[in-house]
Amino acid sequence: MADKELRKMNRTELIEIIYALQQNERTLRTENEKLRRELDDKLLRMESAGSIAEAALSLNRVFEDAEAAAKQYLDSLRYVDENVEKILSEARRQADEIVATAEKEISAPAAPPHREEPRREEKRRTRRTRPVPEKTERPQKRRERHLK
Repeated sequence: MADKELRKMNRTELIEIIYALQQNERTLRTENEKLRRELDDKLLRMESAGSIAEAALSLNRVFEDAEAAAKQYLDSLRYVDENVEKILSEARRQADEIVATAEKEISAPAAPPHREEPRREEKRRTRRTRPVPEKTERPQKRRERHLK
């Protein structure tokens, strides 16, 4: 409205206009708050969607790693399955060699055991185990010598 029109209005009309403007301001403020809340909700959803997408990507990586591990395990099982006969024949050959070597050792004549010189302790033991002449023999020998 132009300044001239506002000056021509009386006081009650101006109060009504002010009142209408205040109500309009209140409705605009409530609408503004509502829109801000919706915007915050959308931002939160976008952030959570981003984190959900990141979680999905990390889960995809986990599943890919698990799939790779399973494939590696299956490949090793296939390798063993394909080569089981080869592995068994090699094990049988090694077992036969071990048995043949053991049979040769058993059938070979045993070498006499190497006798070492007795240790000092054994020598002492042998000295102690010699028969000690009786005391009665000694005086007889002395008498015989004396008599001769």
